[in-house]
Amino acid sequence: MIIPIVSPAPAAAIAAKKRRHIIKTFTTAGALSAETARTLEELGLADSPLLNVQKHRGVVVKVDGDRYYLDEAREKEISGFRRKLLLTIGAVALIFLLIAWLSRTG
Repeated sequence: MIIPIVSPAPAAAIAAKKRRHIIKTFTTAGALSAETARTLEELGLADSPLLNVQKHRGVVVKVDGDRYYLDEAREKEISGFRRKLLLTIGAVALIFLLIAWLSRTG
């Protein structure tokens, strides 16, 4: 029996697109502080696992009741960490590929 290898890349790309949509929605609506916070309904967003992740990370902040805003500083911090992590993973993968290639040709 052959088990197909499924790449996580498409799922990651979809999640990244949805994350960018959430951030853009808050930014476009001007929901960037406690004073300008909006409800998810006002933003046209549904509560979702990805939105819950953003809440947990402190990127989307809940205030009085059911209003939310985007913490831009926290979002930039998380994005910077994600970028560094992806670059590190890519560099490690490249090193492994290089070692594998060198061991086959040597």
